[in-house]
Amino acid sequence: MKTIVIATDFSAPAENAMLYAGQLADTINASVLLFHAYQVPVGMNDIPVLMISTDELKANAEAGLTRAKELLQKNFAPLNVQIESRLGDVVDELNDVCEKIKPLLIVAGKHGASGVQELLFGSTSLSVIRRTTYPVIVVPDGFHNNKLQNAALAIDALVENVCVQKIKTLVAELKTGLHIIHVKQEKSASLQVDKLVSELNSKYSIIYNHEFVNGIESYIQANNIDLLIILPHKHNLIERLFFKTHTKELLKKISTPVMCICQT
Repeated sequence: MKTIVIATDFSAPAENAMLYAGQLADTINASVLLFHAYQVPVGMNDIPVLMISTDELKANAEAGLTRAKELLQKNFAPLNVQIESRLGDVVDELNDVCEKIKPLLIVAGKHGASGVQELLFGSTSLSVIRRTTYPVIVVPDGFHNNKLQNAALAIDALVENVCVQKIKTLVAELKTGLHIIHVKQEKSASLQVDKLVSELNSKYSIIYNHEFVNGIESYIQANNIDLLIILPHKHNLIERLFFKTHTKELLKKISTPVMCICQT
């Protein structure tokens, strides 16, 4: 049975994403794994002091996951929900779990960061996207339209790098229609997309807009898009420090869930 992994920290955005994933799992007949990773907080005085025992942390994690499971099953009975908590780095532990169960995708809430924290490390969701090979859906806080009917795949000039088979599989599993969109600042040579459009059985639109994110958002609103699919490029630390990446900007500003599929 296909599985959706829901990464949660029990916050309001995480609960919203969990309910989105529950609806999705119920629609496509998938099981759910609720996952939470926790770390030991240490007080830094002259001597490091353990602020709470690992047993307490685990008990709190298990209690939170149990409450989350009950909420999911209350809303989406008889959804098959499993829970797992782990001590360690969120992304490392999540990747280890995913390598064992091979999920269809991961769902997470949009958790922001600010100031130096965002500049250096980004959000938890961004860290998951950068370091996992599985598709990740990031759900904006407050997004409640859980019916998935129309998805849009945003492409750039590197058409030949599009992971066609992975996208075909996901679109089929999610039972959604697909649009392919390309944002351009001005008219120039057209992309060779006929083969891609045919293979993905989709429609293709060019958006002329000097602001990439604004162009995407306008198309989403005009065409009732429920899910934006993007194919993030890998960026090194220097690029992330000094340049805005499309992935980060889209996750900040787009009003609909965003699925990130890393191209490997």
